[in-house]
Amino acid sequence: MKQALAATLAPLALLLLPGCQPDAAAGPAPTPPAATPEVIDALPLDFGYYVRTDEPCDDATSAGVHLVNRAGMRWVTSFCLYERIERTGANRYRVHQRCGDHGGTGLEVADYEIPDRTSFSFRSDSGWEHAARLCPQREMPEPWRSEDISDQVR
Repeated sequence: MKQALAATLAPLALLLLPGCQPDAAAGPAPTPPAATPEVIDALPLDFGYYVRTDEPCDDATSAGVHLVNRAGMRWVTSFCLYERIERTGANRYRVHQRCGDHGGTGLEVADYEIPDRTSFSFRSDSGWEHAARLCPQREMPEPWRSEDISDQVR
């Protein structure tokens, strides 16, 4: 019995010696994989006309106005369609979006920050930075003020 007990305890005693712990030479334990981001159906934004933050709503230009809806964003001559939206933080999202204009389309990934339902900013992997806020349609200049967008903002 004493021999069996000694045979069982002897290897355990080695663990008390410096440098004899399992994997001591292997370095620190590997970090667990990052949590998989939650995939969501839509960005938490109210739909409607958004204007670049450096333009006033009542004096917005074609270059600064875009329509945001569930599918993406549309400017006068270009667009971005959301293909995959991942929540990466409390108010942060990674969006895989297909953007294009008359010259074609391309897939890009953009990191969005959305502090509230009426404003956002993003930076894409191509370096494009954009910030905008929702403008009430009644405050927009023509032609946006009178355009019927009800079917596009449901």
